[in-house]
Amino acid sequence: MIRVAVAVRSRSVRAALERRLGQRPSLIVVPLPVGGSAPRAAEADVVLVDLVDWSRERAPGGEVGPAAIVLVEAPDDALVAAALGDGASGVLPYGAGVAEVSAAIEAVAAGLVVVPASARSAIASRSSPPEPGASLTEREREVLALLAAGLPNRAIGGRLGISEHTVKTYVAAILDKLDAATRAEAVAIGLRRGLIML
Repeated sequence: MIRVAVAVRSRSVRAALERRLGQRPSLIVVPLPVGGSAPRAAEADVVLVDLVDWSRERAPGGEVGPAAIVLVEAPDDALVAAALGDGASGVLPYGAGVAEVSAAIEAVAAGLVVVPASARSAIASRSSPPEPGASLTEREREVLALLAAGLPNRAIGGRLGISEHTVKTYVAAILDKLDAATRAEAVAIGLRRGLIML
């Protein structure tokens, strides 16, 4: 039996996953410890977690925790590479069916890596993290341009039709690729390198 913890932020998504996964004969849904950190969920073999939480709270210093499957809205190469680079074992879209999620849980519990078919090229970057100044994806450039315009994350999400959490993920990727400490520094670097124009 594989012990799985569901640590996504959305209560409705979490409740639905816990209910459906609890009906699978090979899985046992375990509750998160009160005040516990999602990526290091006690007693779990596999944890399902949002990308924002995984990137922020992953086990420090190589500490061994449960295998993590990160759920994202739109699993493009950049998001998948970011999750795998942070040590996740799998990435799935929020809309994945229970059969797909169950199969992914069993796969990562067996030591495999699971990514959507549309983003499999991101596997290659797992052992090669982006170097400072790596080229930005088209979406990351769009986000950077809106940062340069002074828009907050919520407004950027509204403009691009994505959630505020997804915007935060893109911003984190931009800061990492440009080796910038702040949003303002990322904008300045982007302007210098011709990645965006005012």
